[in-house]
Amino acid sequence: MPKAFIMIDVVPGREAEVQRAVAKLAGIQMVYQVTGEHDMIAFVDAEPYEEFAGILSTIRQLNGVRDTDSHLVL
Repeated sequence: MPKAFIMIDVVPGREAEVQRAVAKLAGIQMVYQVTGEHDMIAFVDAEPYEEFAGILSTIRQLNGVRDTDSHLVL
């Protein structure tokens, strides 16, 4: 069962909009705005891997998302 942390970089001023959109996606367990290198972090729990890939693709296509960086849990 793929579990992953997805770091999300957002266009300035679009953080709340992106956070709400990500939070609504199936498989997203939590999403927070954070300080540091990235603007947001989301935790995904999806089954099978193809579902995870679909969630990631959807996040990357959201208006206001500049980039993502995924870290699969071992």
